[in-house]
Amino acid sequence: LQEVTASSRHYVDRLFDLDPQKVLQGVIDMKNAVIGNNKQKANLIVLGAVPRLLYLLQQESSSTELRTECAVVLGSLAMGTENNVKSLLDCHIIPALLQGLLSPDLKFIEACLRCLRTIFISPVTPEDLLYTDATVISHLMALLSRSRYTQEYICQIFSHCCKGPDHQTILFNHGAVQNIAHLLVSTSYKVRMQALKCFSVLAFENPQVSMTLVNVSVDGELLPQIFVKMLQRDKPIEMQLTSAKCLTSMCRAGAIRTDDPCIVLKTLPCLVRMCSKDRLLEERVEGAETLAYLIETDVELQRMASITDHLITMLADYFKYPSSVSAITDIKRLDHDLKHAHELRQAAFKLYAALGANDEDIRKKV
Repeated sequence: LQEVTASSRHYVDRLFDLDPQKVLQGVIDMKNAVIGNNKQKANLIVLGAVPRLLYLLQQESSSTELRTECAVVLGSLAMGTENNVKSLLDCHIIPALLQGLLSPDLKFIEACLRCLRTIFISPVTPEDLLYTDATVISHLMALLSRSRYTQEYICQIFSHCCKGPDHQTILFNHGAVQNIAHLLVSTSYKVRMQALKCFSVLAFENPQVSMTLVNVSVDGELLPQIFVKMLQRDKPIEMQLTSAKCLTSMCRAGAIRTDDPCIVLKTLPCLVRMCSKDRLLEERVEGAETLAYLIETDVELQRMASITDHLITMLADYFKYPSSVSAITDIKRLDHDLKHAHELRQAAFKLYAALGANDEDIRKKV
């Protein structure tokens, strides 16, 4: 460790140079050194690079280029291990980055947002840190119009930090629905996808948001129609799944009737499709759990699901996973799937329970 830290020492030393140009070059060299190198990231954190980078980032006298590069390096450090993120949080990185969002420079704002996004999607970061200052949410809403990167990162931050009714209410009251709706028709796939994820967490078990979503229109089209378009087979799987989750939440909240064609003919068949064995493990788990939630309280939907695409026998495959090892060429993937096979079984149990909740004939089939 001493040898490694000694070789990393000069990166940190250069951050204290009196020549601003040398400091900037030092930060750029550090950025190149840490990309994809978790050991180097850990070394630099141990050697105390973070407080210095944060100091340079917050100094009015630092050039915008230097501040931007500091934000990029900090974002790269945050992409390492969970311990890295904890170290960054201990240095109070979030207030510093949020302060950076007040800058007039768009490139710097985007770098701060990218770093914030990386920190907030880490499981070790408390979501409440986003809500400690009421002005932050309204400022983020205002930044949504700046660029497609600000849209992508802010939506991602919102969808990761929206846990439960309190957060939903704060975001809703700050105009999240109106500010994010038009992003569903963005030219950028990433922006559309992150906006969709926002709606899936905002509407979950929330009648107020769900009732509002039903009546919002974008370019003359109501949101449920836009979600249905995103369910189509030619769309990427994550988009199909997430829009199905939005429609499911709206249906469970009473905003869309259970016999509405968009549920019966679109959402339910899409979720059954996600349970087939040619889907990835995560997709099968999410598909089954969302379908279980959709049909849980409605006997007609239970009957319909039970006769769609041989769902009952298709779910039996969830218990003998992976069914054919020879078909899986990717050893890493196989290892991951074996570790998570219990999630498949759990999802199958949930869906069987929902299918058989009210109908004796379905229970006999199961």
